[in-house]
Amino acid sequence: MLVVRSDRSIGDRIRVRAWPRLLLLFGTLLAVSFIPRDAHAFTWMIKHGYGGCTTCHADPSGGELLTPYGRAQSDLLLRMHYGKDNASAEGSQKGGGHSGSFDSFDSFDNDEDKAADGEGTASKTKGAAKNGDAKPSRAAKAKKDSDDDDDDNKSSGAANAKGDSDDDAKPSAPAKAKKDSDDDDDDAPATGAGDAPKSAKAAPDASGKAAELDSSSGFLWGLITPPDWLLLGGSYRHLTLYEFGSKRFATFPMQADLYGQLVLGGFRAGGSIGAIRVPEGSPYARAAQVTRNQGDQWNLLSRTHYIGYEFEDGEYFLRAGRLNLPFGIRIPEHTMWVRSATRTDRESSQEDGLALAFNGSVVRGEVMAIAGNYQINPDKFRERGYSLYVEYLVASRSAIGVSSEVTYANRDRIIVEQGSMLRQAHGLFARTAISDKTVLLAEADFLNRSFAAPGYVGFAQLDWEAVQGLHFMVTGEGLDNGYDANQNVLHAPGNGQPMLGGWGTIDWFFLPHLEFRFDAVAQQQSHFTLLGQLHAFL
Repeated sequence: MLVVRSDRSIGDRIRVRAWPRLLLLFGTLLAVSFIPRDAHAFTWMIKHGYGGCTTCHADPSGGELLTPYGRAQSDLLLRMHYGKDNASAEGSQKGGGHSGSFDSFDSFDNDEDKAADGEGTASKTKGAAKNGDAKPSRAAKAKKDSDDDDDDNKSSGAANAKGDSDDDAKPSAPAKAKKDSDDDDDDAPATGAGDAPKSAKAAPDASGKAAELDSSSGFLWGLITPPDWLLLGGSYRHLTLYEFGSKRFATFPMQADLYGQLVLGGFRAGGSIGAIRVPEGSPYARAAQVTRNQGDQWNLLSRTHYIGYEFEDGEYFLRAGRLNLPFGIRIPEHTMWVRSATRTDRESSQEDGLALAFNGSVVRGEVMAIAGNYQINPDKFRERGYSLYVEYLVASRSAIGVSSEVTYANRDRIIVEQGSMLRQAHGLFARTAISDKTVLLAEADFLNRSFAAPGYVGFAQLDWEAVQGLHFMVTGEGLDNGYDANQNVLHAPGNGQPMLGGWGTIDWFFLPHLEFRFDAVAQQQSHFTLLGQLHAFL
């Protein structure tokens, strides 16, 4: 009993010291997220006024499978165009080569001449947004793919969305947030995370000319055109790394997945299937495996699979199956502490359960009841509980959100010697553009688990897009899992003391659906590591 009291006393002292650090992180997030700047730069589309994810992604919270409209924008606004028609670098800035403001994709218009002078459908879209008619249905988005092989390489999503009945359209979050300030300006386009997509053909460049959509933006670089009722995609990531100190060099396929979604009215059925080979004892991919080969043998895996139904024209999406956990900022860096410590990465931390997503005018979010991961055995290792996030759009290009996660398992699958485990993570996150080419992402989370004092984790990332398709990123992160009194170890970085890390990144989208990324990673308790990654997203 005396030992237990001593441990609790230690935990209480750590709890007192942890709160000031956590409050400082949260205060910084709040201050940053309310910067009153009219800015246009967020690597993953918020710089164009896209606060939500449903326009470009099948997953309501973003990631993986692209819609046909998302494919079009990845070609027009994500990849490098080598000076031809850089909509991101030129056209997306106010006054960038055409009259009016180009705050979102609403200024993409079927009429090339009207797009050049900022008139036409952009104005009509704003009017529609006022009447609640701006957001296309998911069926309209899927239908665009049927016209991907048009001779002039047009994206048909806008035409289909425009031709749908009023029942198939809802205003986007940023559109509603911005329309009140535009009520007296009939020529200004609405800003939107989910606004009705206009023809991808007519994205104006700096000279006012419409940028043509490359046919290679389709599935498998345009070689295959799926039917209207089927979305297809995929990712192949090949990683090469070198660790200083250990002098470890390795090159291997990190991801090889195919994605798909069946679209029948409001009904959805989707998922992923892939193959992976990881060293014995590696925590990566194991939780998503379908087969059970050991060592470094190949295994089949499925990171997500689900059935669901969209209602209220896509404003709500109810799904059941193995899903990405709704929590924090959905970044691709699964080894970053903010994702690994909360166990909410997209590499293999998905869980089975029931999730409801909501995409409203200025608020979006998703809540999931976690039933456990049925791809791991036995049942005692399965976590059950909930995970959620809610995000509020405070400006057309600035958002702040809250996250919460609580799970319980009879035996923790990572720290098996500690018996039953209650885990909690609660925090804040923010996304905001601070200049025309620079965006800040930040997240800070409070951590608490059985047998340990409270801890925290957080990161902040600055992204500068020098020219369209070429990004330079600097990331700082911090972690303290909380002192684990049960292990009878001294306080150390990450265990009762803060542990720091930093990333320097060059991210180059050099060709359609091709990305090269280079990272230099320095994290305490780990060797300095260089990472080179080639990514092809089908």
